[in-house]
Amino acid sequence: MIIDTHTHIFDEETYKTYKDKSAGRINEAITLHFWVGLNDKEPAQKPLESILDFAKTKEDLSVVAALNMHYSISEQLEKFNKYFQEEQIVGVKLYPGYQRFYPSDERIFPIAALCQKYNKPLIFHSGDVFDEAGSAELKYSHPIHVDGLAVRYPECKIVIAHFGFPYHLETANIVSKNKNVFTEVSGTILEPRSEAEAIALLNQYIKDLERVFAYFPDIKEKVMFGTDYAGENIPLNQVEPYIKLVEALFSKEEQKNVFYELAKKLFFSR
Repeated sequence: MIIDTHTHIFDEETYKTYKDKSAGRINEAITLHFWVGLNDKEPAQKPLESILDFAKTKEDLSVVAALNMHYSISEQLEKFNKYFQEEQIVGVKLYPGYQRFYPSDERIFPIAALCQKYNKPLIFHSGDVFDEAGSAELKYSHPIHVDGLAVRYPECKIVIAHFGFPYHLETANIVSKNKNVFTEVSGTILEPRSEAEAIALLNQYIKDLERVFAYFPDIKEKVMFGTDYAGENIPLNQVEPYIKLVEALFSKEEQKNVFYELAKKLFFSR
């Protein structure tokens, strides 16, 4: 049993290629909404409503809604409240580096309160950014800024996406310190140019996380599986290396928690 907690599957083609690439090993996936112009006032790549409609046709696909800080937060939260009630979404995601705000910004407080009300996670894109426009700022996406919000809302489940890459140790520090903060392994392993490069990158990620767990062994139980799969036409198209990563770093018993048990608790418990 595997639940992929981080994908961007918005249409039939991407769903099919993902299922083909995962070769039946992944049982459920969570798709995270985002915009084309994350750092500008551009419309969503796919409107949230269209993603919700698409997910209704797939029993193994759940949706996390992204909130756009450039628009009315109260109006978006009114919609999200309805979607939570109807069980159409299983969490909310924010993009600090792209939209240039800190996770501890007071504008985030009502968002955290809503997620806390429904016992669903608030997810932050953390660490590195894919920034063709050249307008994102890394200072906002550094995982250290999650700490303030976690302290203010100790009952809100918070997820630092991508293990905060490349700030693995900082992420581990925040996850270890705060009982309500978790992380996942997606988005670090991109499409390689060769088999040798693929092996080298996977081995490096394993070494990096081995170092992290040596310092913060307690967080091994707060890590989830994820891929960041978004289609074959972009570098975020790897699946199998993430499975190998978990199998290399965690014991058979620990793998159950990483692959699906923790995801069930965070995204699907009431």
